[in-house]
Amino acid sequence: MNDETEISVNLTSEHTLVVTDSNGTRKMPLIADKYTIGREEDNTVRLHSDFVSRYHAVLLKVNYRDRPDTYRIIDGSDSGKLSKNGIVLNALRKISSYDLKDGDIITFAPEVHILYLAPRSS
Repeated sequence: MNDETEISVNLTSEHTLVVTDSNGTRKMPLIADKYTIGREEDNTVRLHSDFVSRYHAVLLKVNYRDRPDTYRIIDGSDSGKLSKNGIVLNALRKISSYDLKDGDIITFAPEVHILYLAPRSS
């Protein structure tokens, strides 16, 4: 597995997630305003790991007037129940809510993380 030596560059105008879990790595363009992330089948971003909560996090599109739009990740389910193990930003600190920046890595469990790629600037 050489995903630690690969460099991902987003050459599209879409927000993109690069999801890594026990099923491998896959790219997912973000086009909706809201996503649910977790182990349960009805999540829009399903993570394959027993260490991930059934409903681990929510991803919401944030629109700004004075800067590019982004997505905010929020720990827990739609109903506000926090995930069991939390989410870690860039392997440095646990977060409860955060506006993602290009290149951010969100870790949900051992070997389960998402890389956020912002759209290429025009």
